[in-house]
Amino acid sequence: MTSWWTDARINTTVTREYIVREVGPKKIQDALHHPLGFGDGLTDDTYLDWILEKGRRCFLILNFIGVPERIFQLIDKSLDDDDLPLSEDALFDLNLFGGRSETLDKKFYRQQFSVLVQDLVPGGHQDFGADEVVPLEPRNGRKGSISGATQTSDRVYVHQKLYTRKKIPTSGDNGVDRVHFVMHLKALQALKHPHLISVWATYAQQDFSYMLLYPTTELSLKQFLDDQPKFFKSLEKQQRRETLLRWTHCVIAALAYLHDYGLTHQSIRPSNVTIDGSNTIYLANFAALNALDSNEGRGSTYRTEIYEHAAPENWRRKPSLYDMAPDKTIHPGGGRTGRRIKEPTKAPSVRPSTSFFPSQRARSAATTTSSSNSSSNTGLKKTLITTFSPAERFAPAATPADVFSMSTIVLHLATMLLGHSPRAFASHRGRHNRQAGRGGAPADASFHVNLTQVGTWMEMLMNDAKEREKKDQKGKGTGGNFWRSVGGVVHSVEAGLRREPNERHTAVELETKIGKYVGRALGNIGGIGCGCQLEDEDAERERVRAQKGKNREETWEQAEETVFGEPKYRLSIPATVTTNRSMGAYSTIDHERRLGMVIPVMENWPLRA
Repeated sequence: MTSWWTDARINTTVTREYIVREVGPKKIQDALHHPLGFGDGLTDDTYLDWILEKGRRCFLILNFIGVPERIFQLIDKSLDDDDLPLSEDALFDLNLFGGRSETLDKKFYRQQFSVLVQDLVPGGHQDFGADEVVPLEPRNGRKGSISGATQTSDRVYVHQKLYTRKKIPTSGDNGVDRVHFVMHLKALQALKHPHLISVWATYAQQDFSYMLLYPTTELSLKQFLDDQPKFFKSLEKQQRRETLLRWTHCVIAALAYLHDYGLTHQSIRPSNVTIDGSNTIYLANFAALNALDSNEGRGSTYRTEIYEHAAPENWRRKPSLYDMAPDKTIHPGGGRTGRRIKEPTKAPSVRPSTSFFPSQRARSAATTTSSSNSSSNTGLKKTLITTFSPAERFAPAATPADVFSMSTIVLHLATMLLGHSPRAFASHRGRHNRQAGRGGAPADASFHVNLTQVGTWMEMLMNDAKEREKKDQKGKGTGGNFWRSVGGVVHSVEAGLRREPNERHTAVELETKIGKYVGRALGNIGGIGCGCQLEDEDAERERVRAQKGKNREETWEQAEETVFGEPKYRLSIPATVTTNRSMGAYSTIDHERRLGMVIPVMENWPLRA
C-alpha cells in the first residue's frame, strides 16, 4: 500500500546522514558545510543547516529527479519549502537546471506535488489542485462494488482504513454549489452513531467534490437474507440468535438517533441496511446524505423493493389512460386479418390491476373509452391501467413513514431468528393477490397492501416463540426468557405497522420498548439494548431519553371482539398512554379500523416491557 510523504515521514527520512549520502561526490559533500553564499556574513548557517531547517522537501524533489546537487543553486536564490509549489513559468524564469531546463522543469513541477500532500483528517475538508496528489488509494477490485453503489461511488484506503467514496459534480448545469456542499456535509459530520453510516471527511478536486463514508460494509441486509455469509455462519447457533435479536434494536436505535436530530431517512429497505465482517449492522443512505447526489435513486433496480417496504401514505393508486393497439380477428386456421373487432358502445366494468406493474390481464380486460368515431379514425383504444406512484414526501410526514418501513426490517430479522425464510414470508403476504394461469404479474407482496396477512404472520411468529419457551422450560434450549423477549419484540412491531401515520409509535418509543426486551434477553438490563457505545454527548442524550421512557406510564387491557360470528385474535390495546403524542384512550373497534390488521397476545404470557 502506498506510503504518502507526510510531514512526519519527510522529517524521518531527510536526515543529516541522508543528505550527505545522496548529494554526490566528496567534493559536493564538503560544500554542504560551507556558509551560505548570501547574507553578507550576517549568518553562520551552512547549506546543510538550511536544508534541515527549511528545504527538506526541495532536496527530496531534486533527489527524486536525479539532480540532488542542484540544491545549492536553489538555496542561492533564497528558495525553500514555503515557496512550493512552483509554477512552470516560475521554474522557467529561475533557470535552475541550465541547458536541460525544459525537461527538468517539467519533472520538478510534477514531482513536487508528491511531497506536498494535504492530509485528510476526520471532520475536515481539503481543496486539491488539478495536479495535486490526494492521499488515498483505490481498493483493488471493481469500482462501485459496494451495496447499492453506482458509477459515482467506489472504495478507497486512507491511512490503511477502507472508506466508501462518493463523487458529486460541483460544476456545470447539474453541479452542486461547492460552498453549499461543504456546509451541508459539515453539518452531517456531527452525526456519530455506532450503527449509522456517517461522513468521515470531504475534499474537492477540479469539477467534483467527494465525501468519504465510514464504515464500509461487506453486504446489504437484502443479500444477507438471501444467503448468509461465512462470517455469520461460523458463529455458534446461540451467538447467531443473539446477533439477530441485537440487530432488531440496533437499526431502530439508529433511526431514533436520526429523528432526534430532526432528520429523516425516507428510503428504508433491506438494501439500505448493511452489515460488516464483524457482524455489526448499519443504517445507510439516509435522505440528507443523498440530497446532493443527483444520480441517487434514479435507477429502477430497487423499485419493487421500495414499493414493498414503503408506508401506505407513500403510495397511492394513479389510474391513467393509455393508447392500446386494436384487437385482431384470429381465424380457426391460425390466419390473422387486419379487420378490427367492432367497438362496444358501452364500456364493461373492469377491476383495475393492483400490481406494481400493470399486468397483461389488466391490459386485455381493460375498459374501452374511445368513441366509435375516434376508433375508426385512429385504430386505437383508450385503456385504463392502475399503477402506483410514490406520494410527495415532506419531512413531518416522512417520520412515521420511516417507522413503518423500519418495522418491516425488524420483522424480517425476527422471521429469520425464528427459522423462517424471507421467501416464505413474501409468499404469505401475497397469497391473496396471485393471479390464475401463467404469465401474470407477480403477486403484490407489499406490507402496506397486505397488513392483514402481516398480522397473521406475526401471530405465527409469536406462537413459535411461545412453543420454544415451553420447550426451554423443560430443560432444553437456550432459556425461556430469550424467547419471551423475541415474542415481545414481534409484539412491539405492531405499533409501527399501523395503517394511519398518527397512530404509530415514534422511533424513540419503539426503541425504548424493543431495547428493554433485547436488554433483558442479552443480560444488559439497565443499559442500551444492543450494548452499543455512543460518544459522550450522544450518550447523555440517550440517558435522558431513556429516563423519559422509564417514566412513561402505559397500561394495557385485553379485549376480544367477534367479527362475522367468529372470535378475533386477542388484541392488546393501550387503555391509557401517557406519551408526547397524547393518544389517549380509544375503543377496540376504532383501533382495529385504524390499524387494518389484528395482532394476537398469548394468554398467560405477559408482554409488557
